[in-house]
Amino acid sequence: MKVALLVGEFPVLAETPFLNQITGLISRGHEVDVFADRPQPGVQFHPDVARFGLEARTRYPAVLPTDGRWRAAMQFVLERPPEERRILVRTLNPLAFWRRAWSLEHLRRTASFLPRQRFDVCYCPFVQDTFKAWRLRRVGLLDGPLVAAVRGSDITRYVATRGPRVYARIFRRIALFLPVCEAFARRIIALGAPPERVVVHATGIDMRHWPFRARMLEPGEPLRLVSVARLVEKKGIAYVLDAVRRLVDGGLDVRYEVAGDGPLRASLEALRERLGLQDQVRLLGWATPLQVRAALDRAHLLVAASVTASDGDEEGIPNVLKEAMASGLPVVATRHGGIPELVDDGVSGLLVPERDGRALADRVGFLAAHRESWAALCAAGRARVERDYDIERLNDKLAAMFTEQTNDGTFHP
Repeated sequence: MKVALLVGEFPVLAETPFLNQITGLISRGHEVDVFADRPQPGVQFHPDVARFGLEARTRYPAVLPTDGRWRAAMQFVLERPPEERRILVRTLNPLAFWRRAWSLEHLRRTASFLPRQRFDVCYCPFVQDTFKAWRLRRVGLLDGPLVAAVRGSDITRYVATRGPRVYARIFRRIALFLPVCEAFARRIIALGAPPERVVVHATGIDMRHWPFRARMLEPGEPLRLVSVARLVEKKGIAYVLDAVRRLVDGGLDVRYEVAGDGPLRASLEALRERLGLQDQVRLLGWATPLQVRAALDRAHLLVAASVTASDGDEEGIPNVLKEAMASGLPVVATRHGGIPELVDDGVSGLLVPERDGRALADRVGFLAAHRESWAALCAAGRARVERDYDIERLNDKLAAMFTEQTNDGTFHP
């Protein structure tokens, strides 16, 4: 099976949920070509990118001179073989593609797919990428059914910004929707996706990389907390800092590390200073997979304080929660997105309301005072991840669904 994957940034630093899907498909003998807008700038790519030769499998829009770009574009088109020339000329139709025709954006993107290849499936890891795929179909490219994952910002922030009918014109073009949690399945159906084309398909982790190790807090030892997150509003790191201040004021010796970087780093550093937590809180910056693993290994508890951001951005189920639970870390998280589908409050972890530093401090303090509860919580967490979030099982299912779509002649976009 030959799969075209369309995405904004690739390769990237983090082990994105769709990276282990790409490598899983390749490991199962399928061919995956990635068509991206750009690589993530200024970072060291995840090791699997080199291990699977993914840079060689990734193509980007053509680069045209900024001066005389229309002249250069015409020369570029005229130099192509006749069939490719006809496809590229179609991208310049302003009645069909409007500003993307005038700006040559559609021409540049289309050129990365030439010479034309036949694909069995076109996979978009985010729903908004299906618009790119459909424009490519309109000029005679991209065979095979169109499959779209539903991951978070595509069904929350994008919809909040563009309006609830933003996907209305593309829904009937998509053969299969794969929301990562039940919460997003309900939301995409409410927006108008045909329910019979919606199948929940969670993102998974490689259980071999996360061996279970029971955590213990020794008498006199500081309680070590960790979060692994981009420093953006929806990760709720400010509320964890508030919780740490409350715990310290209550007499608990706490250390808190945050692995990740992002646009809120400066404001979070300023908040750390205002709260007087310079000795308790470390912002580690961008972390490689090995550095993330080391941060989890050092910790006693993981805190995932996800919130709905002011721009509507939400997330499904953060993979780091699965990694922490698989490896034996107790977790405290918020009732947000699909998190309650993974964390059963009081059974496999603890849940609190969003934006509530007091509640976070209360639950972390409870775990610090009731270390005898950790063993049962962690065993249940490991069992839950093994059952529902093993990447090998999930990738078997993904490949089977792609094959089923390829063999099903009932869908005609």
